[in-house]
Amino acid sequence: MASTAHPELHLLLKKLQTIFDALLNFKPLAGVPPILDSSVDADPNDDGQWLRHENVPGIKKLRESIKFDIDILEKACPFLSNPASEHEQPISTHAPYLVAVYQELIEHASSVVSVFKFLQLNPSDGADRRERKGRRPPSTKVDVVADNGRRWIRINTIKNAGILAEFREIDSYLTDSESDSDDPERRPSLAQTQFDNSILQMGRVLIDAANANPIEGIDGPETPRVTLRLTRLDPSPVRANGEASDPRIAQTIQCLRDMGIDVELGERPERELPIPVLKAPKPPPGPLQPTRQINLDLSVLVALVSDLTHSPLPSSVEEATARFLPPQKYREWKPQERIAAEAPEPSSGLSQDIVKHSRALTTHILQEMGKGLLQEIHDKLFSGADPSTPKVEFWTSDEARERCMRIVSRIGGDREVRRAEALFPTDNISLSDAEALFWQDSRYPANFIPLLPIRLYPAPPLPPVQGIPEPHSRFFRSMTKVCRDLLAQEGASATAASIASNGRGLGDGDAQHTPAAKINSRLSPHAVKSMLRGAELGWTTLTTTKSSVKALLREIKAARLAGRLVEEAEDEDSTANEHASVAAIWIVDPRNLQCFV
Repeated sequence: MASTAHPELHLLLKKLQTIFDALLNFKPLAGVPPILDSSVDADPNDDGQWLRHENVPGIKKLRESIKFDIDILEKACPFLSNPASEHEQPISTHAPYLVAVYQELIEHASSVVSVFKFLQLNPSDGADRRERKGRRPPSTKVDVVADNGRRWIRINTIKNAGILAEFREIDSYLTDSESDSDDPERRPSLAQTQFDNSILQMGRVLIDAANANPIEGIDGPETPRVTLRLTRLDPSPVRANGEASDPRIAQTIQCLRDMGIDVELGERPERELPIPVLKAPKPPPGPLQPTRQINLDLSVLVALVSDLTHSPLPSSVEEATARFLPPQKYREWKPQERIAAEAPEPSSGLSQDIVKHSRALTTHILQEMGKGLLQEIHDKLFSGADPSTPKVEFWTSDEARERCMRIVSRIGGDREVRRAEALFPTDNISLSDAEALFWQDSRYPANFIPLLPIRLYPAPPLPPVQGIPEPHSRFFRSMTKVCRDLLAQEGASATAASIASNGRGLGDGDAQHTPAAKINSRLSPHAVKSMLRGAELGWTTLTTTKSSVKALLREIKAARLAGRLVEEAEDEDSTANEHASVAAIWIVDPRNLQCFV
């Protein structure tokens, strides 16, 4: 490249092209949440079935910025390659800044939350944007948000010459002020009353934004740490070329550190810029195992009493399908106006809701033919268990019990009602009698799994559980935080909806049917409460609602990207690693009540 003018720009162009290609494949692997999936559609050979690549917000914008500079440099190639242009002014480019951002990105690849993120100095102002005719609230840019939201990194590529030019301008104002000091009609002075410059101003804005945007840690709100990397500023008293450095450069850096900013000087060591190969999160040291205390949610309580779980299995698919055609007396009882309003199946004359329910029952009994719900629980908890292993306990909430009893009493069959009453017997029924009632008419032997007694705890929200060691795994902590936030949002939404409804002259009963009845389309409040209690206790929550689990994982991811979580790294020596094989959630297939509604 000796015959080419401006070789440094050719080198920058090559770096940018390499980075542009590398970023196309930059998709860090999400951590593997401790989800034990025993559902029929789970792949038993895929240990990473919940492992997914995550797109980092801002990567697309970074690539676009790099492409813009690549285009500028490529168009200038004839000029750059002409030795006659050696003494011409080089082309202005953001390449040094973009390369520095990329280097920070790959340095923190495993914990990057976002790139090119704008943080508001006063987040509450965002709600007033419409009133302020769409003007954006003041904000500042963070180049890389790393350490799962705990660290903000900003790049500044100002050179000594640039900061010295600022100092000369400041000095000129100071000189003008002194020369006019005896003039009684002088204008207000632009001279500084305290030491300041553009770098210090950037630092103050970053600190203000960090204070205004805390993230939620284990012990409460936590202010992100701010790192300012000054890639081309040299505060040395004597520079490499022998020139003396202005002491105000070192003073600037000290002022930044006094603010609480981590100042890093110089570019990262020159090295190759390959496509980053990100390590997958370490798998648990062994297969996921449920805890010895199992937290049962409402869906599992219904599945445990369902006739599908206990009745003899059909011998074929045809027999399974025929088993769930509704009896003639049901079809005669069903209100004729409803039947007329529903589109019938051409082949059977049955209404759509009957056919849909029959198909669901057939699907569930086919799942039972593969591996029964009780057999799955038995194999995971009791098969080959060491005699010294603590006894398994099953727990649920008052709310889940009440909902289960209400559902079964309304639409359950006689045997399903009896099993539900046996699960939660009254004081005048002994444990042995309750067990006999529960297992009566079941294809399983009595006490195939020792379900009873099911222990009850009050439904959340509750104060922290006493006597439970903290912390559990990082996932339990994240799950607890997100569930509490969701319930708080739901409570605020329900209150607002109730006030609005009553303001329209509606009664309390009407307010209960407002859109605030669910946190979102996949997460009902009682499902979140069940998962919250399991997370608080560090117990495995057993559920049949895979859609709710997926929705919760999306909420956890959203909270992490928004900086509402502090997810500390767990190394091999950490105490939290002891919980690495503990399943936070255990998914099994659903079992409907054998009814027609």
